[in-house]
Amino acid sequence: MNLTFTAMAISRLSALRGDHPGKLHLYYRTEGCGCENSGIFTLKLVTETTPEDIEFSSNLGPILIARWTAVFLEEELKIDYDATSNALILKSDGQFYNRNLLLMDADNNYIYTPTKKRAEISN
Repeated sequence: MNLTFTAMAISRLSALRGDHPGKLHLYYRTEGCGCENSGIFTLKLVTETTPEDIEFSSNLGPILIARWTAVFLEEELKIDYDATSNALILKSDGQFYNRNLLLMDADNNYIYTPTKKRAEISN
């Protein structure tokens, strides 16, 4: 699997991440969704890995993903940023996986949500 971050997404992610520690994890969040087959992908900064975590390549370096969640995704992925909707977007050539990709810290706190006012999260 390979993930490409667009230049706009890299810039936005860098500004949002600031000095938050951790490695990027393409995290499949199922909390509140009902079951493991009903979840949503988000970006999470993790400071510890689990035995189920594997790495895949990106233009930002290795990204973590839980082995069992990789089956939901295509081989070539892209994360873009849409300034109009103020959102990071996870997509492939064939579909959108999440048009509102959130960023969480290692303690499951949201660092970024598009509903925050731009002034609150601008760099």
